[in-house]
Amino acid sequence: MAWMLAAGVFLLLCALLNLLLNLLLPHRPASRWRRGLERGTMRMTSRLHRQTVVAPDPFDTLRLQTRLGYLSSKIRRVESTPHVYARAHRLMALEAAYDDLLDEACRLAGVPGEPEQQRSEAKRWQEEQELAARGWSW
Repeated sequence: MAWMLAAGVFLLLCALLNLLLNLLLPHRPASRWRRGLERGTMRMTSRLHRQTVVAPDPFDTLRLQTRLGYLSSKIRRVESTPHVYARAHRLMALEAAYDDLLDEACRLAGVPGEPEQQRSEAKRWQEEQELAARGWSW
């Protein structure tokens, strides 16, 4: 028990000496031992302090669902109208925006996958099914 008290006093004196040296010599370079100790303590604290998972804001989810519904209705409208000026260009732009929103919705819902994956109908269908399985609707 006495050795723990002695170790505590020793560490306290080391900390006070370090503080005093920092006040007197503020621009001294850190030693290799000190840098290694700092790296080790940073690694240890990062393991001990787990990141808290923040629950998504329900209003962000609702806003995303509303935007997805709006874009899907616009896509259906452009596809069903036979004579639309620059139809292919509009469809490509709307589908790209829809895919970006799907990626954001998947990230928000916690769907595993890579957002940089090649765009395709199969990927879009898979993301829609994953979101629907998690209770999303639009």
